[in-house]
Amino acid sequence: MNGQVGLTRRELERELAWMLRSIPDDPRELVKLISQSVVSLLDKNNEAISRGLAQREASGGARGHG
Repeated sequence: MNGQVGLTRRELERELAWMLRSIPDDPRELVKLISQSVVSLLDKNNEAISRGLAQREASGGARGHG
């Protein structure tokens, strides 16, 4: 592991492209879609971070600072 814990930039871009595959004409709906996309990306990245940290701890790779 190279220190990457969450999703990579490319993974985030791919997820976002999928979410924005159909753009609404109504500006209010666009704002709603963007808001939902941001929250969804944060959730997905948080899940990836949790998995990555759990794997590090399970493999004894967690390093304490202090």
